[in-house]
Amino acid sequence: MSLENLKTLDVTLSMKGTADAINRAIGQLNDGCSAQDKEILAVINRKLLEVDEAFDRPLDSPEIFVKLKNIASSAGNSNLESYCQEQVNMIKANELHFKGYTWLYFGDCVNATKYLREAAEIAPKHPLAAIDLEKAEKRLAKADAEIEKAEIQIDKNPDKADAWLKKANAMVIKGQLEESLAVYDRVIVLNPDNPDAMAKKGAALEGLGQFDEAIKMFERALEIKPASQIAKKGMNLVEYFAENPDFKL
Repeated sequence: MSLENLKTLDVTLSMKGTADAINRAIGQLNDGCSAQDKEILAVINRKLLEVDEAFDRPLDSPEIFVKLKNIASSAGNSNLESYCQEQVNMIKANELHFKGYTWLYFGDCVNATKYLREAAEIAPKHPLAAIDLEKAEKRLAKADAEIEKAEIQIDKNPDKADAWLKKANAMVIKGQLEESLAVYDRVIVLNPDNPDAMAKKGAALEGLGQFDEAIKMFERALEIKPASQIAKKGMNLVEYFAENPDFKL
């Protein structure tokens, strides 16, 4: 792509087309230090900012920012270098946030906190990492007290399904997914039509990687409560994991 074509490129037409055009422009650079190189870098910088403004998010191509950061460093373009590093951090933070948010859905606030804290540290400007981290930390801080309160209720009335459910949920919050399964089973024995217990058990099973069993729980929950958001999100995640076998939590 010629420099003039890059200058007139309409970034709003296609995110992929813009990424391809910038990649071609990068391929024309030598070490980034010649006058021509610096002009190309300046235009690339402008186009990246146009993408930000048009789509409210950076160019969806992390490899471009990695390449540009190194070239900008060699060329002494500190503004472009800092911008690219910020975008690399944000993309990494997005990945970490997704993992943390997924663990938060499972209910496990131990793992959620780990990933969300890392995301917030890498990219302090991330719009959700700090918010979800605070949410996970608050739940974790209350978990022991919730278990103690639930056990007092259970001692008074062992057939109180709600108390068993509160205990199971708090156990999951503490990362005790495997141990919580028997407690969820106790809830379901006491209240066979409790869709929330089924959906939450399904989420715990999903967090343990037991997808077939999780699907059964979600399906049972949705039969009783078609609007169950926990079960719906769980089924969507099952599909995501099936379509992305290389994704690891």
